[in-house]
Amino acid sequence: MSTTTEISLPCGRVTASVTDENLIHARGIPYATATRFEVPQPTEHWQQAIDCTKPASICAQLPSRLESVMGPLTQGHPMSENCLHVSVVAPRDAQGAPVLVWLHGGAYISGGGDLDCYRPTDLAQRGIVCVNVTYRLGVFGYLQLDGIAPANLGLLDQIAALRWVQKNIAAFGGDPSNITLTGQSAGGDSILCMMIAEGTEGLFQRAILLSPPVGELQGRTETETALSEKAMRLLTKDPREMATAEILELQKMLLMDPVRRRIMLFAPTFGAFPLPAEEHFGQMVLERSKNIPILVGWVKQDGRPFAKMVGPLSSHYSLPYVGDVLEALGVWYMTRAYFSLPCQRLHEQLRDAGHRSTTYSFGWRADGNPLESCHCIDIPFVMGTRDSWLGAPMLEGKGAEKASWELGQQIKELWVRFARGGELRSGHIALDEGFVCADDIFIT
Repeated sequence: MSTTTEISLPCGRVTASVTDENLIHARGIPYATATRFEVPQPTEHWQQAIDCTKPASICAQLPSRLESVMGPLTQGHPMSENCLHVSVVAPRDAQGAPVLVWLHGGAYISGGGDLDCYRPTDLAQRGIVCVNVTYRLGVFGYLQLDGIAPANLGLLDQIAALRWVQKNIAAFGGDPSNITLTGQSAGGDSILCMMIAEGTEGLFQRAILLSPPVGELQGRTETETALSEKAMRLLTKDPREMATAEILELQKMLLMDPVRRRIMLFAPTFGAFPLPAEEHFGQMVLERSKNIPILVGWVKQDGRPFAKMVGPLSSHYSLPYVGDVLEALGVWYMTRAYFSLPCQRLHEQLRDAGHRSTTYSFGWRADGNPLESCHCIDIPFVMGTRDSWLGAPMLEGKGAEKASWELGQQIKELWVRFARGGELRSGHIALDEGFVCADDIFIT
């Protein structure tokens, strides 16, 4: 039975829950404000305490493309364009504790920081102050419309959230000089963008990147330009005056007939504030990450959900006899082209430049589950509670609950060691056949 407590922040007072585990849980603290298609502005100091004991809105969105993998995780959760919130879980007695900031994935079109599947209870019980960020998605956050919407609003939201953390996290017992920025898929992509974005120096000290689609960084400028041009052709009225449902309908049309076959159609735009031109990305990452230890990794079949969506020869997967073989090749190709090989190359470039970089591979799968070691299957091992992942198709099968608990505890301990400044590149760490962390990993 939880109780409540009031916390005084530099930006105002909030009422938070205190759980049976003696953790403070504050949901939906506003870190910025923004009307549609406007850049985020820091929240002004509020006078009355804000109730942060209830589920907070996530960005208005369409159903996730990966419901067949993860389940309907957003079902029943409040949604709104007014979604610039952070949710904090912290030990009640924290003092100068390491801080972990989580940027959710979802191809920049789905997900939210306050979802139960991302609740970092176990990490907080290990002494980490955890902050989950909700930011604008899709058309609301990642579509440039000339004269109407600037590019990269969602990225600017994330940067605003990190600035909020710098100013306010000490009130929860967190150390603002010890921030580990963590993100999965699009969240990992966001971190790479954050490393080179203008005005982000000093906002975080370490980074954990789970399955960032590094292979999609090339050609992004052309894709985002084509997407913007197509949206302008489809619009029949000023999008600033359209209802939220109408904006989502526009987004559905853009996704149904994509301008490019890519995993992430919506994404940060290079060459638009706060990002440099695309051709400068690689060199700037090396320069700006010099003093940022990085843990980057992938899942052994990251490409499985995307092989049917945008993979080569995907229209032939249903053919008799050869269809299964073609799909297996598609999964192999999508994983290597967008995840494993590009992540390994990034790690090698960082390491060869003298940076502190470690890589990992996650290969666990539920016995008999056709989804195997698919994209997102590693998330339940580090985030969320058992109940929040009940019914996830990727976890159906023998041994899933036992593995996610036992292997998950070990991976969380690894994360905590990293967040506390521990060294991970001293050798080959194998937590079982499902997780390997090392300086070099052989990719098949």
